[in-house]
Amino acid sequence: MTEAEARAIIKAHGWNYRERPRNRLGTKYLYAERMQMYKRQERYICPLSRLGTLTEQELIAKLAPRSTEKL
Repeated sequence: MTEAEARAIIKAHGWNYRERPRNRLGTKYLYAERMQMYKRQERYICPLSRLGTLTEQELIAKLAPRSTEKL
């Protein structure tokens, strides 16, 4: 999967695409984020280096609501 494909899928499910470094290692990671009820929700997706191996079904599963979240 390319970054453009991931961006489109994330956007279609109501999330925003966000890249950011973690733990000052210089490696960038992909997150999806959105605002809901004045709170920011964030989901870790994968490191950008492994984005090519991520499938659409895996990405959608990571964006799906969790049982502990309020809708």
